[in-house]
Amino acid sequence: MARLSLPCTHVIPEWLDTESLRWAIVGAIVVLVVVAAVVLRLVRKFFMRLVVVAVFGALSLGLWQQRADLQDCVETCSCRLFGQEVQIPADKNPGCE
Repeated sequence: MARLSLPCTHVIPEWLDTESLRWAIVGAIVVLVVVAAVVLRLVRKFFMRLVVVAVFGALSLGLWQQRADLQDCVETCSCRLFGQEVQIPADKNPGCE
């Protein structure tokens, strides 16, 4: 079966390395938690609260998994974040080009 290959629509800038992405992901998770707390205070229907918490929880888990992958990929010299290549700084792993 032929594999569908989608073109890359966005390239992560070279100055955005794995270390800064890991901290950006932590910041995104914090923002999700704050927004979820605000939504929970504003939304009165239980079902909508449940949906919001489930969606934000899934997003947070996905982000945390990507963060863990970024932490481990420096040794393999092949880092990807949601399918996008990420540059590894030379000081983090001099063996990577």
